[in-house]
Amino acid sequence: MAGSPIVVLDIGASKVVCLIGEADTDSTVKILGMGISVCLGLRRSVIVDLPKVVDAIQEAVQEAERAAGLKVTGAYVGVAGKDITSCISHSAVAISGSGTPIDEEDVDRALAAAEQAAVPASATVLHRFIQSYVVDGSQVQNPLLLHGSKLEIETLSVITDSHAHITLQRAIEEAGISIAGFVLESIGTAAGVVSYDEREMGVALLDIGAGTSDLAVFHQGSLCCFEEIPFGGNDITNDISKVLNASPRIAEELKHQYGFVCTQDSPNDQLISFATTAGRSRSISCQELRAIIEARQQEILEFVGQTLERHQVRHQLAAGLILTGGGALLENLPILGEEVLGLPVRLGIPAGTVGTDQVQDPRFTTAVGLLNFVAHEHAQDPFAAHSSQSKGFIDRITRFLSFF
Repeated sequence: MAGSPIVVLDIGASKVVCLIGEADTDSTVKILGMGISVCLGLRRSVIVDLPKVVDAIQEAVQEAERAAGLKVTGAYVGVAGKDITSCISHSAVAISGSGTPIDEEDVDRALAAAEQAAVPASATVLHRFIQSYVVDGSQVQNPLLLHGSKLEIETLSVITDSHAHITLQRAIEEAGISIAGFVLESIGTAAGVVSYDEREMGVALLDIGAGTSDLAVFHQGSLCCFEEIPFGGNDITNDISKVLNASPRIAEELKHQYGFVCTQDSPNDQLISFATTAGRSRSISCQELRAIIEARQQEILEFVGQTLERHQVRHQLAAGLILTGGGALLENLPILGEEVLGLPVRLGIPAGTVGTDQVQDPRFTTAVGLLNFVAHEHAQDPFAAHSSQSKGFIDRITRFLSFF
């Protein structure tokens, strides 16, 4: 039996995507409606024109409503950006009675202690992910029914700057949508393309958006770290525009029609004609265009490699790197990724939904993943004990999670 409809919003630097879906009985999610609108109110994941963001949200929601035949009043919202960071905390509780196994009450006490972990006064906690359990010094996957005198829990808290958080909240509410909760976009993206085995083995996920790219690393089933990479598809478009003296619109068209990487010179290389900003006709070879694109794409991948080294997680990536997002659609990009990073690289295409083939595209991975993630959490409902005494909006968006 299908559950109640779920609505998610993916608000990006180039577009807003609204999906309406419902969980099916076979662990898939049926998409009932989809809405897409152009968004011009963000610059590198930061809201710079709130009315434009509001208009884009309303347009996407209205399109999804028409497709689904439903009225949207609330939604789960994906969040990303440089203002979102993380911190690790530890908590420990004593277990009374050596002959009594650890029960749910003991775990709840340890989680409650972890919930008191200090965060900056100006920050809002989005999620708290359980990283590990330790019983009497030994790490375990599940402490329930084990015997010991001390239970320790390590958690990773995802926090965001309150000012940026409030601005996004205001934009959504101005659009007439109440917020059911916020979800870190890297978590949603992973729910769309990362398999259980990859999370266990160790994998990096790079979602290449228009303004920025989001990098997240998973190992032994848990989120280890995440970071915003300050480059995206728009940087490639800007490079083409500046080098060729073409308008951003022409540069974007050239990128989509002729752009790919890792190609060898050909004596029959095709010539491309276009109009410059001065109105003159100009021609260049495909190889020249691809050299511009590859230079920036290589810089992005090198930045990813440096970030993995800084977080000291490169050696944990037995499953390599998954590329997704609209910026991952450049032909042969996984090949370039393997050359630059020395890791296995694949293209991530969202899965786990039925109802429309349109979403089987890396450009919609985050939106589809958000829908999958929220539907899964609705079905599992692991947080009832922690949300029964809600103290308001912040409590509704703070969750303890053992990833999937």
